[in-house]
Parts: sequence; C-alpha cells; structure tokens
Amino acid sequence: MSWGDRSDGIRLRQLPGFRKMFPYMMRTRTESAIYHAVRLNVGPVLTWLDRANVGRENKITRFHVILAACVRTLALRPEANRFVVGRRLYQRRTIDLSFVVKRALTEEASETTVKITFDPRATIWDVVDRVAAAVRAVRECPTSRDESAAGIVTKLPRCLIRLVMGGVRTLDYFGLLPSSFIKGDTLYTSVFLANLGSIGLDAVFHHLYEWGNTPFFVVVGKPKKEPAVNPDGRLEARDVMDLKITLDERITDGVYFVATINLLKDLIENPEELEFPPESLPDPLAFS
Repeated sequence: MSWGDRSDGIRLRQLPGFRKMFPYMMRTRTESAIYHAVRLNVGPVLTWLDRANVGRENKITRFHVILAACVRTLALRPEANRFVVGRRLYQRRTIDLSFVVKRALTEEASETTVKITFDPRATIWDVVDRVAAAVRAVRECPTSRDESAAGIVTKLPRCLIRLVMGGVRTLDYFGLLPSSFIKGDTLYTSVFLANLGSIGLDAVFHHLYEWGNTPFFVVVGKPKKEPAVNPDGRLEARDVMDLKITLDERITDGVYFVATINLLKDLIENPEELEFPPESLPDPLAFS
C-alpha cells in the first residue's frame, strides 16, 4: 500500500486541481449533497421476476434486482465508487452495499444493518445467494458487532464517549483506522440503501452521514400504479416505483453522475442484463 492510501481506498493523486479543491470548498457531505429522484417502470421487472422465480425456493425480489444493479453500475462506472475523507479523494478498493435487516418479520423484532462486499463481475444469481447468506447469519445471531460495540461505548460517561468518537474521527482523517474497524462498520460503504417499500412507504430523501464515508444513500419506495400513454395513444395503468438518491457531488462531475444514474435505471428496468457477468470492466484508476 502506497503512502497516503487507506485500507479501503487508493488516494487519487493525478486529479485536476479544481477537483482536489472541492473537499476544501465543501467540507462535509451535508453541504455537498445533491438530491435526485428516479421513477422506475417496473412492469418489465415484475414480468422477469415471475419467470426467474419459477422453481426457486429463495424467491428473487425487486430489492435483489436493485442491489444487483447497484453492483453492476459501480463496476462499470468506477468513478461513482469513490469517497472523500480528510479533504482527499479516494478510489474505493471494493464494492460494498449496506442495508437494514429485521431479525424477524414482526413489528417487535429488532433491526440491524449488514454490509456485503460483492465481486464486480457478480450476476443477479450471485447477489441473491450472498444476500441470503448474510441475512441468515444476522437472524441467527442475537446481536451484531456494531450493536455490541455501541452497548459498551454508551455505558461510558459522556466526556469519554466524546473522546472516543473524536479519536476515531482523527484516525479516520489521517487514514489510520484499522481495516478491521472499517470492514465492520456499515457506514464505510459504497452505497447505503433503505427499502421503505418493504413496509409500504413511499421513498423519501435521506441525509448523508458524516460518520463513515458513503457518498450515496438510496431509498426505495413502494410499487404503485400511475396513468401512462402507451405507443398507441391509449391511456393505461403502469407499474412504477420511486428511488430517491442523495449523493456527494465532490466525488465526480455532473455529466458522469447523470450517465451513472441512467445506467442504474436501465439495469433495474431490464434485469435480464444482470443474468450474466459483464464482458469487460474499466480500470478504476484510469482517470485518477
């Protein structure tokens, strides 16, 4: 690992000067946030799911499709898999997705978060298997590492909690956090997703956390119907679903963001493209 790199990222040293200045001009993810809404036509997704789930014990869901599309998008658009820490821009070494899991499908059941690292060449089938294994492990364990650590730290006096949190932030700023800490924290991730549609809610815009280094927060809304005009000029009901995306504008430029979000939308609406690995992948450091 070269000097200035991190366990989770490679420092981008050859960027134009104005790109290097962004983290000094916009010091936090909060003041760097851009909010973007995407309406998905999920009719083709529902048709594909009916076909793909024939004979399957572990059913594929819309959320699986969104996760797989995120993995493929980050693999094909690597500039979107970058982050800012300590006023520096880094290329993330892995593709990581974090999301919330309930330990049981009841109102009383507790929630926890999981982070899964995916192969850039992962297919929809690979994603389903990885998610199933991770969710199964969570539901078999009464508490997570994050919950255990939080339980210990919050028993300390407030002054010591502030000291501990400040120490972690300082180590993070200088890229000195142990890799074991970063791997175990779900907010050190490529994308954090919240599936509000699973509890019957519409998507909302969510803030970016200053803790960790995730530059994307994606909220998935519930499926619904909307009127649409078909190619014959007749009015019909269309199955749609909303994504609300909050992103850190410092990691790349607007044109790249637009193309990346358009690719994500296309992959979700055409999930058959996720059945096979990508033919080739770009070099993440080609334009560093």
